[in-house]
Amino acid sequence: MNEPVSGTTDPAALSRSRMKLLVIISIAFFPIFIAYLAYFFLPEWAPDSTTNQGQLIMPPLAAGEISTELDVDDRWLLILPVTNDCDQSCEELLYLSRQITAGLGKESSRVARALLVQEVSPALRTLLHEEHRDVRVVGGSDAALREVWQGPALFLMDPNGNIMMYFTPDKAGKPMLRDLKHLLRVSNIG
Repeated sequence: MNEPVSGTTDPAALSRSRMKLLVIISIAFFPIFIAYLAYFFLPEWAPDSTTNQGQLIMPPLAAGEISTELDVDDRWLLILPVTNDCDQSCEELLYLSRQITAGLGKESSRVARALLVQEVSPALRTLLHEEHRDVRVVGGSDAALREVWQGPALFLMDPNGNIMMYFTPDKAGKPMLRDLKHLLRVSNIG
């Protein structure tokens, strides 16, 4: 009834088992290998378009390059660089940044606003006091930001202190709100 136990196994069965193992491993690693090759050796396969409305800054700027006062908050930050006086486009971007922050609803506490200015004029001080009390005024140089974009724009800084995106006045309304909602939904920081 009992068959004798042999110390040797069938070499053909062992070979089939090893082949099955290699096939299983190949199935798991083949897509990773193909993705590696495509990413590093076929960059033309990468999609050219994105869904974001703002312009990505590659590589991101460190907040310390702009101002030492920026990197003190663990929230997303909308930064508006301003020359000495706030003109019409500056006032419009301040207004839009307030509307966007309010439009975020319960997520609005995750986003703050800052005005980057070297000197606050009396007219700007009055405007901020009357209409934009929540805007933090920080001093610093906007030279690095001006290298990225020359005109008026709202810059977005992530909670890690990376200025990573900017929005021109034509994108600083509903398109920016959609981008921010998407960022806050997928982000675990801030």
